[in-house]
Amino acid sequence: MDVFSKRKRSEVMSNIRGRGNRSTERRMAAMLRAKAISGWQMHRKDIPGTPDFYFQELHLALFIDGCFWHQCPKCSKMPTQNGTFWNEKLTKNVRRDKRIRRMLNRSGISVIRLWEHDLEHQTRRCRAVLGRLESLVLPI
Repeated sequence: MDVFSKRKRSEVMSNIRGRGNRSTERRMAAMLRAKAISGWQMHRKDIPGTPDFYFQELHLALFIDGCFWHQCPKCSKMPTQNGTFWNEKLTKNVRRDKRIRRMLNRSGISVIRLWEHDLEHQTRRCRAVLGRLESLVLPI
């Protein structure tokens, strides 16, 4: 059972921002700066899927996916309330992610996706991506 009323839950969910949140994009931007990795832009609207970070010279799009919104197999849990709605909504997000990846790959843009938990815990995967970027990009 949800602790909020339907109206309050709707208000809470509508206040979750898709961009500029601290746990994902701001954390990655800080990590890139700390490693002196340059050549990236955030939220390029002219690139399909509007990647969180785009490295133009590398033709590389980096997406930081929220574990809930993109259905992380490790830590995402389907809400028990309004299950049909959430199943459809989150399934569409995952399908869109796959479609965008194919579209970008066909246009010569490589795609890297990290999970929110990768950044929060600075997992091996997160460190590997940063290391790869460090080796590809000239320092500031």
